[in-house]
Amino acid sequence: MAKGKKKQIKKDSRKIEEVKGNETDLVDKVLIAAGVLLFIFAFYMLTLYITNKNTTKKETKKKDSDVVNVSDEYIILGRSLSIKKNSYLVVFYDKGNEDMDSSVSTYKNKNELSIYKVDMSSAFNKKYKTDGESNKNPSNASDFKINGITLIKVENKKIVEYIEGEEAVKNYLN
Repeated sequence: MAKGKKKQIKKDSRKIEEVKGNETDLVDKVLIAAGVLLFIFAFYMLTLYITNKNTTKKETKKKDSDVVNVSDEYIILGRSLSIKKNSYLVVFYDKGNEDMDSSVSTYKNKNELSIYKVDMSSAFNKKYKTDGESNKNPSNASDFKINGITLIKVENKKIVEYIEGEEAVKNYLN
């Protein structure tokens, strides 16, 4: 009987060790999972900190040349017939012509009809300049051929008046 009890005790101690082993494995797995989650969370927070730090630096260091200003005063020639108004004027001339700037300003102050300027010296508009005959009835932007200072009146996306020459445009605006 003593031998039977010893075998029984060995079996029971082995069961106890196996149960302790399973509990230890479970605790180890939970700790590993918690450690991995903690690492991922710490990495995420560090990433947020770095990106926010860089963003604030960039915003405070912005230069005026980085800021894009959209102007309703000057448009590119391609928009001349596509403005969402029923009736408006578009004047085509090289930017810096003070006489034309003055005439346009005078017109704006006296009239309700909107007027837009196209800078023909701009790289976007130079391809529409011509030394030859101008196209006085373009149906779309690619048909434009501008020879000198020109003013058009647009109604319902169609040209209804076409005036060429600096003096004629100034007379119309004044």
